Amino acid sequence: MRARRIVFVGAGQPLECREVDVPGPGPGEAVVRTVLAGVCGTDVHRLKGDLPLPPTPVAFGHEGVGRVHSLGPGLVSDRAGSPVAEDDLVYWGPLGDRPLSAPTTGWPPPADLPSPAAYQDYATLPAGNLFYRIPDGTSPDAVIAFGCAMPTALGAISRVGGISPGQTVVIQGAGPVGLASTVLCSLRTARRVIVIDGSPARLAAAIRLGADHTMDLRSTTVEGRKAEVLGLTGGRGADVVIEATGRLEAFTEGTELLAYGGRYAIVGIYSGKGHVRLDPVALNNRNQAVIGSLGPAGLDDYGTTVEMARRHGHTLGFGDLITDRFPLSRTSDAIERVRSGRAIKAVVMPELDEPLGSGL
Repeated sequence: MRARRIVFVGAGQPLECREVDVPGPGPGEAVVRTVLAGVCGTDVHRLKGDLPLPPTPVAFGHEGVGRVHSLGPGLVSDRAGSPVAEDDLVYWGPLGDRPLSAPTTGWPPPADLPSPAAYQDYATLPAGNLFYRIPDGTSPDAVIAFGCAMPTALGAISRVGGISPGQTVVIQGAGPVGLASTVLCSLRTARRVIVIDGSPARLAAAIRLGADHTMDLRSTTVEGRKAEVLGLTGGRGADVVIEATGRLEAFTEGTELLAYGGRYAIVGIYSGKGHVRLDPVALNNRNQAVIGSLGPAGLDDYGTTVEMARRHGHTLGFGDLITDRFPLSRTSDAIERVRSGRAIKAVVMPELDEPLGSGL
């Protein structure tokens, strides 16, 4: 079977769309026809060169929803033990059988090998690769809207010790990770969820997903936002601040918003280089904690993502967060749309292209 695969050849260079052979699945493997590939901020960083450059051209895209095309010998269920068959909708990420472990192909995988990369017509999930069947009646849009963002937010909340009823949470950034954090904190009955962003559309989405209060970066100052948080909390500050911006300047502001005993989770600043000033005496005297959080705390966070879409996706309108849809041939445009900040969530849909061999 011939199919298309998007290939990254180097920072600052155009993505390539290559035609490749897709072999049948081996023991424990699955071949999945990609229906939706979510664009993540990590993809922006990859094209920019903020991530370590691989030695050879690679395939990528790590948020996938698709239909099972074929199953290899011995593969009868997903990670949760749910039976799986051809034509079932599944959600996958390029993860092995341990948290943050790469699939057997490595990550990102070499461009000339079958792999679980999502930016291709057909993904090959190697034996042991994480995937979950999407229950009947659950919208695939609702799942991919929070792609790897929901597992990332679940990991951050777990690492800061959870959100207790009555606490105030400030979320810096209303991209997919910030919005996923908004949903989770609201459902955990936080007393107040405050979201900071510079996009009116994203702030409106935050309110719809459970935020109590928003602040627009375009019409406020650092000093003004701090005064507002203190005013909303009786002078205490936030019990938890979640950084979901990827911007260094957010760190200094965020730590200044913390209450005594507060916890700060660094979620979005995971690539590039830079330094900020930190006052260890203030952290010590105020019993505060700064915690790094990269990705999910466990693989089951991906299963929870599917369950969240099943239980809340329709009522909270998860799928409505998808603002931009691009064909596979325009993957670079999809990533640029995310880089520009104009999208809440962008996805790549191979079916929007003409079939292979029709002139693409």
